Amino acid sequence: MKSVFLLQWQRFRRSPMLVLSFFVLTIIFVAFIAGFSSGDHQLTISTFADDSLTEEEKVAWITTLNESDAYEFVWVKEDTAKQSVSLGEESLALKLLPDDYRIVIATEDPSRFAIETYLQKVYREELRLQQLDSSLENKEFRSDVIEYMQEPALQVKTSALGGDQSSSNQFEQVHALVGMTLFFVIYTIIYSLMNVVDEKQLGTWDRLIISPIKKWQVYLGHLAFSFVIGYLQIILIFILFIFGFGFDLGDRIGTILFVIACYTFTIVAVGILLIGLSKSSQQLNAIIPIVASGMAMLGGAYWPIEAVTNDILLTLSKGMPILYGMEALKGAALYDRGIVALAEPISFLLLIGVLCMGVGMNLIERRG
Repeated sequence: MKSVFLLQWQRFRRSPMLVLSFFVLTIIFVAFIAGFSSGDHQLTISTFADDSLTEEEKVAWITTLNESDAYEFVWVKEDTAKQSVSLGEESLALKLLPDDYRIVIATEDPSRFAIETYLQKVYREELRLQQLDSSLENKEFRSDVIEYMQEPALQVKTSALGGDQSSSNQFEQVHALVGMTLFFVIYTIIYSLMNVVDEKQLGTWDRLIISPIKKWQVYLGHLAFSFVIGYLQIILIFILFIFGFGFDLGDRIGTILFVIACYTFTIVAVGILLIGLSKSSQQLNAIIPIVASGMAMLGGAYWPIEAVTNDILLTLSKGMPILYGMEALKGAALYDRGIVALAEPISFLLLIGVLCMGVGMNLIERRG
């Protein structure tokens, strides 16, 4: 096993460009999707009002809503707002009512939940103030409340896992980083297993089998190399973006490392399955991009899976290992979940890996 493992590293040393290219592509795509300064912008929301609102009420509501640093609500005509949403130019628009609101949305968008949480908070506070203002004889009640809020007797600082601008930016950054890293490492791992196909075609595999090295040691040498090269690529990418670009992946380092190991094992197993299904290296070369891109699209690497509403696509996504890898990594990075809390996605990830490894090994042996 050791000799086969070291042989793969010698091959890598002679031609490292393939792995390095995917390493660089990951950095480029994460930079393009997440950006390195996304925390300075406000989310602009097109807003229009119901005809029952007076001009004074419109001004009051838009002024109250724009007190947030995270969102900017701008007046537009109703037709313009609905057209922008229907054409996909904006993810959503807001309709103001006297004592309620409506969100106009064409497709599900993860940012809607944070926006709706903010709107509920603003409306609940404002309607409560209006109710008290109308029931009390003190006509200066509202101004007194505003004064007390500006100079409170007690200040409480709260932090939440989602709902404010910083957490929204962190979600975007973590999703882009995890999604693109797990996507490109598929190419690295499976292409590193290409040596198995080449050795079978050239006859080197048969000579290894009849040598003193046991068959399981030959397999384990190849699998260990692919696992290590993929695992290191993910770790190095994460380290680069954490310390180089200030991305925040939380404090669950041990959980993240364990999830990465489980995902890497599963992708190695998927590679073994593809080798078992392929008759030649040319055929495998054609299959790898299709499988990798399909897994990324269905598994939510390009966009949050929460934005997908099609039942067929959601059903297909359940069989994609990248879905469970992203769910587990984002759970650890964004929501501070440990291994026990992430048992479900990790279990599905390992189950897919074991099934693919078993079927793939069986197919390779039959072809051999």
